[in-house]
Amino acid sequence: MNSIAAINVLAQLPAANHGIRSKVVVVEHDKDKLAALKQFIESCNLDGYQASKRTLLSVLKHSVDLGAIFLSLADGDRSGDVELAQAVHKSRKELPIFLRVDSHAAVSDLPVELKNTVSGIYVYGEVEQLKELVDTFLFNRHYPNDFVASVQDFTLSAFRAAFRGLQVEVDPPYIVKDKIIYGELFSLLPLESNWCRGYMTLQSEEDNVREAIAMRKTQLSAVEPNFRHVNELLAELANMIWGGFKTRYGAAAIDPQGRVRVEVPIIINHARKYISFGTDDPQLCFKFTLTDPEGKLRPVVMYQKFIFSLDWSPERYAESNQSVNDLVTSGELEMF
Repeated sequence: MNSIAAINVLAQLPAANHGIRSKVVVVEHDKDKLAALKQFIESCNLDGYQASKRTLLSVLKHSVDLGAIFLSLADGDRSGDVELAQAVHKSRKELPIFLRVDSHAAVSDLPVELKNTVSGIYVYGEVEQLKELVDTFLFNRHYPNDFVASVQDFTLSAFRAAFRGLQVEVDPPYIVKDKIIYGELFSLLPLESNWCRGYMTLQSEEDNVREAIAMRKTQLSAVEPNFRHVNELLAELANMIWGGFKTRYGAAAIDPQGRVRVEVPIIINHARKYISFGTDDPQLCFKFTLTDPEGKLRPVVMYQKFIFSLDWSPERYAESNQSVNDLVTSGELEMF
């Protein structure tokens, strides 16, 4: 998460077996209730970060990989709560807001404007109610563990082939609800197989990648690299990842009935660095950081996001996965 110094880490547990996680921001003024919420976060696949009502909007301007916001009410006047919730919703409409109240009776006292702004309201102490909100808005899509592991593996191979002399680190995979684009570089690549269909994006900052090219840390040999060389490197990286995906999962078979496949508009707002794939489904995200052991280069940070907005059928994944393994065993396919 960017501007991480502005917030305090609540809980950040290591992901086991490529377990999918999600980053959330917590705004809670009651210390006892904060401690209880921390326990809940530790019991779920959530990485919690604490912010104050004063700093929340500033944090959201810099954070591009969040899943949700946990918001609490202030004692007394509620006008400030309404204004804050509406400002958060206006700033990051895609992020669900979970509002904590102390009792069921308090729900009826909430302003209508506040009820219409938040995604869900939960009563303090009712853990199952809160768990249902998290599952509904964040973990409503199952990503098989070996799928996540293989994507990470062939992406790491692509990074190590595209860059040289740099250390490559990857954060544990996580779910994001963000539609904000990171940096100036953005690559969009369609992906499909017999059980999934959607897009992969790579997002990064141009200057840092150009510096890596200039310092001979990539396969390009440009003496004075410009944005075209940066684009070339990003395209080559995306092609290698696509090759790994195709080798591992094959390509979609032609529909024997000749049906027209569903398409949805992709909306990009460059001024706001915003992209929409026509769905509110969460995206699977990997964050890669490339660092120079000699400390001569700024780190290159690249986000890889997957949104299978057109078809996602994990129930067909096991069958497809087995058929690809059979082809590899028989020698008809070779691991990328």
